[in-house]
Amino acid sequence: MNRRSILGLAGLGLVTVGGLSIGACGRSGSSSESGSPTQDSVRAPDGSIVTRWDSDEWSRGSYSALPVGTALAVREILAATVIDQRIVLAGEYTSADFPATVNGAYESGLRAARQLRQANRQISRVLVVGAGLAGLAAANALTSTGVDVVIWEARDRVGGRIKTDYSLGFPAELGAAWIHGLTGNPVANLVAQAASAGLSLAPTDYDDAVVHNNSTGQPDPAAFTAADQLSETVESIVRRKPGVDDSVLAALTARGWDPAAPNADFATSTEIVQEFGLDIDALGAQALWEGKELRGGDAFVVGGFDQVPKMLARDLRVELSRPVDSVELSGAGVLVRGGGVTEQVDAVVIAVPLALLQFGSPQISLPAPTRAAIDQLATGDLEKVILRYPQKWWPDRQVLQVSGAPDQRWTEWYDLSGMSGSPALVGFSGGAAARSRPPSDAACAEQAAQIVAGSYRTG
Repeated sequence: MNRRSILGLAGLGLVTVGGLSIGACGRSGSSSESGSPTQDSVRAPDGSIVTRWDSDEWSRGSYSALPVGTALAVREILAATVIDQRIVLAGEYTSADFPATVNGAYESGLRAARQLRQANRQISRVLVVGAGLAGLAAANALTSTGVDVVIWEARDRVGGRIKTDYSLGFPAELGAAWIHGLTGNPVANLVAQAASAGLSLAPTDYDDAVVHNNSTGQPDPAAFTAADQLSETVESIVRRKPGVDDSVLAALTARGWDPAAPNADFATSTEIVQEFGLDIDALGAQALWEGKELRGGDAFVVGGFDQVPKMLARDLRVELSRPVDSVELSGAGVLVRGGGVTEQVDAVVIAVPLALLQFGSPQISLPAPTRAAIDQLATGDLEKVILRYPQKWWPDRQVLQVSGAPDQRWTEWYDLSGMSGSPALVGFSGGAAARSRPPSDAACAEQAAQIVAGSYRTG
């Protein structure tokens, strides 16, 4: 399935949340009562992690999306950018085939390396800006052809928006967690290569889902009906390429979808907003169309996704905590400045998130079409809360959904228990609901825990 059809064919489940969704800034915990547990104590988490990628200075959001008024072709413009045969771009936002996914990021790095070698066979030293999957892929590909490569990474770790946290006693994926479309997916092959480090893939069954209403705590089959109706409407939209100026909201309403109907907000939250990170009035209808087919189903990475970028970085020269201030053409080379240090190299791969380029980090003079393409894209927001419990109390399903949640926040949950060895859930919130979540991590975790516990208090 591609992004045009996945909403209509994936059923009522999680769709593709977690493609490049995004990391953590804090954690909080509380102990459960001693002695025989009460229902309330069992349903109170004893540990939590809250993500805040929207305020992370090196990501400024989750992953790229097409807003209203932006055409599909902007990604092709970015992928084709080669500045003076010495500077290229890499990252999921440059992938026309697999945008907003880890395989899109990885393959963009391979493409960037090919571009440099084809544009200038004489390059012998390259600096890669960013040690996410795109930068690591580019660095390895260039190194394999005999090029001397150094990576400057602003963070104190490799991986970018792949980040695994171990503070709850198991590998908790705060960034990318799922691989979408296993057939022919190079990232699935990387996970297989890291099997010796304990990595494996757990297929996701989107039909193994249940939905409860937050107000009643009861099963809510009407929510499934609304999701079915939404999927059918989306399928009718993508039978032909939507107009560039159409929002998803406008395209839906033009085909009879009523955004004010019961459970309409739940359906759009779980099926669209958490897929793209933008609300349906801001998301361009062409976003439903873009991307190649993803075949082979989806799978959750078990055992610590961070082992993949660590494996890719093993034989590379990576300088951590080295943010880049500017990249500038100079004579026959490129000057890279950061932290008071200036490095001159033959060529540069810029592999930082879209939002950083829009913010001017690093500063770089770009061709007018490239700058316009960058400015036309948006960065969506998908945030997580991971809750660990004294024992499992929820239904034995992979996907737990919540209709009627306040502000459509924490409407979808995934059971981590079977993969983590600990009773744990991960909940999702996207778009405006994510950006308006409680400002403190403790309050955010408490709100999420109350929503899921209240929604599944019966049945």
